[in-house]
Amino acid sequence: MHKSLPVIILFAIFALSPVTTKAQSVSVVISEQTINGFLAAIGPVTGEGKGKRNIKYNWTVTRPAVNFEPGTAQFTANIKVKTKIITLTDKVKGRLAVDYDFEANRIRMQVVEAKFPIYVTILKQKIKIATLDIGKYYKPKFEFNGPEPVQQEVEVDLGGGDIRKVSVTASGREIAMQKDNLRVSVDLAYSSL
Repeated sequence: MHKSLPVIILFAIFALSPVTTKAQSVSVVISEQTINGFLAAIGPVTGEGKGKRNIKYNWTVTRPAVNFEPGTAQFTANIKVKTKIITLTDKVKGRLAVDYDFEANRIRMQVVEAKFPIYVTILKQKIKIATLDIGKYYKPKFEFNGPEPVQQEVEVDLGGGDIRKVSVTASGREIAMQKDNLRVSVDLAYSSL
């Protein structure tokens, strides 16, 4: 018997019988450095408002950044608020919402809430004139492709005119915030049709 014949028989059995196998997960990893580079390219974001006692103010957001830690995603930025009376400079912290739409295969991130109270002092009395929510005004949304395959069915040429169709099914979708990055994973299962 020829030495390679058992290998050929084994391959023929595998190729001709329906098989379902589960693969390791496929992941997309997005580093906070990537998001922060995008935010830096946008530059300062500005706006204006009117608070209690008709006090007008202008605000500017600079140095926006995201911070990924295990289980959380945070948005931070420097904020400068100017009125006729005062100028405030501080840091604002907020929440970054992260969502994976598996039907569209899209990873989406958006600043949801980043509140900053604005106070002025009049006659030695500290008065809150407004609460500025950067999440409301700060509009950039981030969107990335997810880890799911483009094809749900693949045709493989087995030679000799034989074609095998293999179905690719995604399951076990998971979003994980880790130190310095976001990981979106899916498990893929394959079955011959």
